[in-house]
Amino acid sequence: MLPPATAEELNAKGHDAVSVTDVHLAGSADDVVYALALEQQRVVVTENFADFARLAEDRLAALQPCVPIVFVRKQDLPGGGGLAVHLARHLDEWSADNPEPYPGPHWP
Repeated sequence: MLPPATAEELNAKGHDAVSVTDVHLAGSADDVVYALALEQQRVVVTENFADFARLAEDRLAALQPCVPIVFVRKQDLPGGGGLAVHLARHLDEWSADNPEPYPGPHWP
């Protein structure tokens, strides 16, 4: 849902970011993507609120390990191209404000 170049932009800002394309999971089921994020202790960034919120709620309710999930809406970012740059800047700012994000859903 989000441009893979966002991960490149975040890496240029000093983060350790990968896109689903980078890890050969583009088009994979949400639970597969989430499992890799959990295994690698990554923050998930997605527009897919319905599915990832359910995954997080189910895991938290079962007292299972969970990672932070940042929900974004492309429509809230400036249009006219450059989505990856705008999104990376937005996520970089969110990261600075949340250096130790809690497991579960976040709305930056």
